[in-house]
Amino acid sequence: MKHILVAGLLCVGMLVFAGCGSKHHTITKTDGSTAVSVGAPQYNKDSNTYTYENLGGQQTTIKREDVQQIEENKK
Repeated sequence: MKHILVAGLLCVGMLVFAGCGSKHHTITKTDGSTAVSVGAPQYNKDSNTYTYENLGGQQTTIKREDVQQIEENKK
């Protein structure tokens, strides 16, 4: 039981430190809503879209025409 607890704490610690290394960006959309990406959004010239990982870990794609501004968050 003790080994499971230690392993669990180590896993949680690794996830916390891994998340601290990525810079977050705020994406302001033309409708006024915002989204936060983990790391910089990647632009695809062929599809004219941005793809980013949201705070929940899901890959999200948004059309360029729907993006007003992308700004790196200051720590």
